[in-house]
Amino acid sequence: MTAAASVGRRDHQPQTRVRPDARSPLAVAATADVGRLSTGGIVTAARPGQVPFARMESGIQVEPDDAGAVSDATDGRNGGAPAGEDRPLKILVLADRDWTHPQGGGTGANVYENIVRWALWGHRVTLVAGEYPGCLPVEMVTPNLVVHRMGGRGSVFPRAAWAVMRGLGADADVVFEVINGITFLTPLWLRKPRVALVNHPHRALYMGEFGSRLGRLLCAALEELPLRLLYRRVPFITISDSARQELVALDGVPDRNITIAYCGVGPGPYGPGERAPEPRLLYVGRLKAYKRIEVLLDMLTELPDVTLDIAGHGDHGETLDDEIARRNLGDRVRVHGFVDEQTKADLYRQAWVHVTASMSEGWSLTVMEAALCGTPSAAVAIGGLRESIVDGETGVLAHDPDDLRRRVKELLEDHELRARLGEAALARAETFTWERTATTTLAVVQRQAAVPVRRGRDRPAGA
Repeated sequence: MTAAASVGRRDHQPQTRVRPDARSPLAVAATADVGRLSTGGIVTAARPGQVPFARMESGIQVEPDDAGAVSDATDGRNGGAPAGEDRPLKILVLADRDWTHPQGGGTGANVYENIVRWALWGHRVTLVAGEYPGCLPVEMVTPNLVVHRMGGRGSVFPRAAWAVMRGLGADADVVFEVINGITFLTPLWLRKPRVALVNHPHRALYMGEFGSRLGRLLCAALEELPLRLLYRRVPFITISDSARQELVALDGVPDRNITIAYCGVGPGPYGPGERAPEPRLLYVGRLKAYKRIEVLLDMLTELPDVTLDIAGHGDHGETLDDEIARRNLGDRVRVHGFVDEQTKADLYRQAWVHVTASMSEGWSLTVMEAALCGTPSAAVAIGGLRESIVDGETGVLAHDPDDLRRRVKELLEDHELRARLGEAALARAETFTWERTATTTLAVVQRQAAVPVRRGRDRPAGA
């Protein structure tokens, strides 16, 4: 998933505090209605007749509600809290990184937008996640949401397990495990009801970072085999139908155990604005090998008088300057590094086309953020990008890098086409709300919390 969170991380102060921020529903709960999207402090209802998205409930396709209508899983109470289950839950969330982590990425953003709403709706959430330089070890985000940070990329898993076994979150009714390429192996040491969130399988990412042979071996050991052998009875949540298919094919997750909860978008400083006078492309996301930013640089060499903005950071950024210099693109590429939400929104508004050549995406939050600014996207047709972009309607999908260059060139040369795709992208993006996402995920958590724990074996997903 493209990393909206990686370019919008909030800075920390050196003390524990309560911090509702501009992205939090706490900031808009007094004004935002269920089924509406708050953008930049302005609440806009979804247009009549638009389709937000289809959901998957336990592997069964469910037709979406009319746009702007209250979901069948919600009522109007508590700012969109799910109906039917009024008992507040104690939810323990395990994640390798939270939304404030420099490498939080789209998974971090998805986790934040879900659990902060659960807390707002009266549930008590304890999150255990990895630490990073300058972070707070313990942070109260809201009165019902506390984050405990410990361990690095690899050590967070044993340290989180040790902390939980020593009593952290001992009173939890249910565990929400975020699997981001490495599992916490909870079926081996934690006898509580559990739900797993996987934005997308990670085989392509491992192979992109470590090469084909070693990457497949690492992915098998850290993700695929544990999911096949230990998690077959666990309910899974994922963010696109493409990711669902990969979970079944690559990780052996039974299709009946998977629920799709498409990501929302906003609120934030997004909205249409003035375009740059010259042709300008934009990439937003983490700088990682699997994002294939070199493909965008190669494309730029064949598009004279076009500039490229790159916003984001990551370990692949260390070689990016050399790649730009080798192609003599120093005067046409601007590398911004980390940018805040306002700057990111301004970049979306100025861009003529938002582009990505990533080889693996579960959905792509940046596609939807660009859409809220009326900016169409162009991408290679892989994974969830085939769902976040409607080819020829809200953007364009290419078969390969050469086709991507050709289709981007067409967009840059056809003002009328760009405007039409941008308007359609905006209209569609306004139907994707985080309230609907959090309602869908919470329903799975509530259903699993109600199933009695069975000793000595994992819980059946649909029992």
